[in-house]
Amino acid sequence: MLGLVVLLAGLGGCGGDKKEEKTASGARGTAPQPAAEAAISGTISLDPALKDKAPKEPLLLIIASKSPGPTKPPIVVKRVAGATFPYEYKLTAEDITLVGATFDGKMYVTARIDPAGLVGAAGPGNLEGVYPGNPVPVGSSKVDIVINKAY
Repeated sequence: MLGLVVLLAGLGGCGGDKKEEKTASGARGTAPQPAAEAAISGTISLDPALKDKAPKEPLLLIIASKSPGPTKPPIVVKRVAGATFPYEYKLTAEDITLVGATFDGKMYVTARIDPAGLVGAAGPGNLEGVYPGNPVPVGSSKVDIVINKAY
């Protein structure tokens, strides 16, 4: 009977090794960190010199495109009504507005205040800012934009 108890205790120890192996893959017993999320995130702020030109309840457009030119359709156009600044944003594949597009590679990120909510070249009454380090790879954070140009 004693031999059976020792045998069962030994079998229980085998299962414990697998648990130890799993936690050993994380940093010092913590769970492994997930892979970098396919997102672009940062903060959008409004240049104080343009504060008087912005509507009281601005319609903020956050635009991500694979091309810097306004003639190519953007992959993402995220509209935020009544945005307040600074505004923290995050773009993911769920924000794709162009059918058949993929959220990968490098993107050109622009922030615009457009009362009409139109996409394309900026027009009269628009305020705009472009990330100075464009294009950015998907997975980037701290893609901070200052809206600093009035049309």
